[in-house]
Amino acid sequence: MTRQLTKTMTAIYDSIGKDYSKTRAADSRIAKRLIELLQLPSGSSILDIGAGTGNYSYELAERGYRVTALEPSRIMRDQGKKHSRLFWIAGEAESLPFESGSFDGVVMTLCIHHFSDWRKAFEEAVRVSRDGPIVVFTFDPDFESGFWLFDYFPDFVKNDRDWLPKIEEMRDYFSDKLGRSMSVHRFALPSDTVDHFAAAGWAKPELYLNETFRSGISSFARLDEQHVESGLAQLSEDLDSGAWDRKFGYLRNCENLDVGYVFLEIIN
Repeated sequence: MTRQLTKTMTAIYDSIGKDYSKTRAADSRIAKRLIELLQLPSGSSILDIGAGTGNYSYELAERGYRVTALEPSRIMRDQGKKHSRLFWIAGEAESLPFESGSFDGVVMTLCIHHFSDWRKAFEEAVRVSRDGPIVVFTFDPDFESGFWLFDYFPDFVKNDRDWLPKIEEMRDYFSDKLGRSMSVHRFALPSDTVDHFAAAGWAKPELYLNETFRSGISSFARLDEQHVESGLAQLSEDLDSGAWDRKFGYLRNCENLDVGYVFLEIIN
C-alpha cells in the first residue's frame, strides 16, 4: 500500500464524517476495556491515533488522562470533542509529529485499516510511547464468525482481508522487529452497542436499511454502489418475508456476539 491510501481514507472521512456524530459515540464498555488494558494511572499522557471526532479521546480525558488526539481529516477534527485535558493535532500515523518518548501510552480504535503502512505506523507508535503500552481495538479479518451481514454484503470480507493486517502477522512483526509482545483479547459486541460501526447492528438488522446509520461506516463507503443496493434489497426482502428471522431471529434475544472484534495489548 502507498501514501495514496491515507489520502483516500482521509477523503472518505471528509465525506462521511460530516454527520459522523449522529451515529458514532463512545461505548462505555469499549472505553472501560481500553483503560483496563492501558494499566496507567490517572494523569498519564495518552496519544489517540486516528481519533476521529474524539469519542474515546474524550472518555479517556474524563477519567483523568491527558490526551492528545491525532486525526488527519479536517472535517473530523472540526467536530472534535472539547475537554480541558484533550488536545487536537492534525497528522498521520505513519509520521507522528512528536518527539520520541512523548507519551506514556497509545490507543487506536478502529483505525488501523486506514493506515497506508501499518508497520510504519506501529514503529512510530513505539517510538513515541516511552516504552508504555499500545492498546488497539480492531477487527480480526480471518475470524470465521458466520456473521449474517457478510451474506448480504460479501465484499465486506474481501475488503477486510485486503485492508487489515493478519493478527499473527502483526504479532510476529512486534516480536521480531519491534521487540514487543502482543496479547489478543476477544471482545463480544453487546446487542446495544452505541458506537455504530460496521457490526454494531448484529441483533437489529433493520438498522442497516437506515441511510443515516450506514453513512457513518467507512466499510459501506468503500463498497461499490450497486453491491450496496443489491444487498440492501435482499435484506429488506428477507425482513419483510420473515426469512431473516427464521434463520437469524434468535440473535434478537442474545446479549452479545463475537463477530471478530479484538483488543490488541502491545507491551515491552
